[in-house]
Amino acid sequence: MRKFLTIICILSVLTGCTKINEIQFQSYAVGIGIDYQNDEYHVVLQFLDFSNVAKMDQGKSDESSPVWIGEGKGKTVEDAIIKIYHGIQIPVNYDQISVFVFGKSVLENRLSKTVEALDTNFNIRLTGWVYGTEEPVEKIFTTKVPFNYAYTNARIVQPEYMQQQDSSIPALSLQGLVYQLHEKTKTILVPSISTNDAIMNHDKDKLPVTIFNGAYLMKGTKLNGHLNEKDLKGFIRVNNKSVRSPVIFSDRDAGKEEFVQIELLNPKIKRMVNKDQNGIQIGLDIKISAIVRESSKEILSPTIKRQIKEEIRKEVYDAYLKSQKIGGDIYQFEDYMYRFMHDDWKSFQTSGKFPILNKKDIHVDIAPLKSINRINAGIDTPRNNRK
Repeated sequence: MRKFLTIICILSVLTGCTKINEIQFQSYAVGIGIDYQNDEYHVVLQFLDFSNVAKMDQGKSDESSPVWIGEGKGKTVEDAIIKIYHGIQIPVNYDQISVFVFGKSVLENRLSKTVEALDTNFNIRLTGWVYGTEEPVEKIFTTKVPFNYAYTNARIVQPEYMQQQDSSIPALSLQGLVYQLHEKTKTILVPSISTNDAIMNHDKDKLPVTIFNGAYLMKGTKLNGHLNEKDLKGFIRVNNKSVRSPVIFSDRDAGKEEFVQIELLNPKIKRMVNKDQNGIQIGLDIKISAIVRESSKEILSPTIKRQIKEEIRKEVYDAYLKSQKIGGDIYQFEDYMYRFMHDDWKSFQTSGKFPILNKKDIHVDIAPLKSINRINAGIDTPRNNRK
C-alpha cells in the first residue's frame, strides 16, 4: 500500500507542466530604448520577428526584414513598459535582450535612476550592450541590415565581432556600466550611435543603417560631453580591446604623392606612473604590430616604422588633450592613482592639480614590420634594411 501511494505522489508531480507557455506565443524583446522628454520616460521595445528567423534558418529571406516595436510613456520606466503591455497582446519575454539605447537626455539627467530601474527589474538581463544617441530611439530601431538579414545581425548587436574588421569604441555592457557608474574616479565611455543613409543602397534606394559616431564621456553619473571618432582616433587605435585599425601615410617623391596603407593589429597599452623626488610622472607604454597592406613602391622598414610611431604618438596625445578639455580621463590615470596611490590621490584632490601626460612620455614599440605586398615582401630582412 505504501509503495502504491508513493507512485501516485510521484506521478502527480510529473504531470505539473500545464502552465508552460510555448515559445511561439511569447513576444521576445531584443532591444530596449529609453529617453526622457516632457517629464516622462519614453520607452521603446524592439521585438524579434520569428517569421524572419525561420526564413534565415532555411537560407535567407527574399523580403525586407520587418521590425516590430512597442512604445510607451510614463512617469517611471516600469510605468512606460506597462503601457506597452496594454497593446502587445501576448506576454513579453526579455531573455533575448541584447541592446540598450539611452537618449542624450537620459545620459544628462536620469542615468542613475534609469539604470537602477533596469537593475531591479528581475526580468531583464544586464548582459546587453549599451549605447547613447541624440536621434529618436525608434529611428535607431527601424534601421535596416543589408541583404534582408534580421536586426539581430546588426553591428550594434554584435560589436565585438565587427572589431575584427575595423575597430571602434570598445563595447560596453549594461553590467559593466552598473559596475562603473558610481566610481567617482572612473571615466566611462558610452559608445554613441546614429543613422546614416549615404553608405548602403538597395538598388537605387538608400538604406538607412546604424553607425558608430564616437562616445559620451561620463565621470560617475555626470555627463561630461561627447567626442566623435576623429577626436578619439588615438584611443581607438591603441586600447586593449582594439583588434584592427587601418592608417594611411603619404609620401612625396619627386613631386608625386604616394600613399602607403598600414594595418595596425592587437595593441597592448600600459599606464606608467612613477614617483621620485621630482613628484609623480605619468606615461603610456604601447606595443603594437603593423602590416604593410598596400604600397605602390618599395619602402624602408626603419623609415616607415618611425612614421608609424610618430603618428600613433600624436593621435594618442590629441585624444588625451580633447578628453581632458571636457573633464575626461580616457586613459584612467586618476582611477589608477585612486586605487594604488591613494594618499597621493588625496593630496592632488586638495590641490586640484593632477599630473599631466606629456607627449614625450608616450612610448610606442612597433613589432617587426611585415608586408603582404610582393613589392615589400620580406621587408624586415637584413638585406632590405641595409638599403
